[in-house]
Amino acid sequence: MKKLEQIFLLVGILALGTFAGIKLYSSGYQAYAKYVFEEMLHGRGPSFRGFLVYLARKPFGHNPAPPASPVNNSDVLNQLIYGSGAPPNVKEWSRGRLKAYQDTVPPAAGSVLGRLEIPSIDLSVMVLQGTDDWTLDRAVGHIEGTALPGQTGNIGIAGHRDGFFRGLRKLANSDTIILTTLQGRFQYRIKTIKIVKPSETKVLAPTGKPTLTLVTCYPFYYVGDAPKRFIVTAEIVKAEDATQVAADQARTH
Repeated sequence: MKKLEQIFLLVGILALGTFAGIKLYSSGYQAYAKYVFEEMLHGRGPSFRGFLVYLARKPFGHNPAPPASPVNNSDVLNQLIYGSGAPPNVKEWSRGRLKAYQDTVPPAAGSVLGRLEIPSIDLSVMVLQGTDDWTLDRAVGHIEGTALPGQTGNIGIAGHRDGFFRGLRKLANSDTIILTTLQGRFQYRIKTIKIVKPSETKVLAPTGKPTLTLVTCYPFYYVGDAPKRFIVTAEIVKAEDATQVAADQARTH
């Protein structure tokens, strides 16, 4: 009997250690991704020393400030957004041609698309491309086949109910959601919150105006595979391009 208790204790310790390791890795990834994203917003390149300074100034989970200057079309910027799909020698491309190219090339799986913030639940999390396990264990993911940030249509973003999207249960209609990308900052207001069956994919159907849809499993504390989906739909109320965001930041300093 005593040996069995020791085995259960060991299993419990290992489980707690694994959970703590996953949480620590996830927090570390979020901190680094936010640092890289902010550097790109400012038109700078990331460095290890800069990351250490960033950590000293902004602990994990701290909501980053808006960008201070417009982004540029550097190779590292395009690599961050489009992964291996970034074209060569983009510095020589015209702005219009580069945008046309980017609009036709889907982001690489796992690439950083932007930062999602919901002030009412103190959430700030990076948005990556895709919804595989690797992505959703580290961030929230853009649902393939839905509109991309900055495009007209319905942007779908998914997250785990026991992770970054657990706080969605506290949301209310008219709460604000902010999506910041390398193209600008987009503010949404929640219009509907509902619970649906997994088969009701029409919640992600294209829309005629910029819309943001957040998806997670439901119930939030269900043990095992949750049988339903928690859907938050928000409509855009304000859009600022990178230049506008930089100007606003300059006026506040």
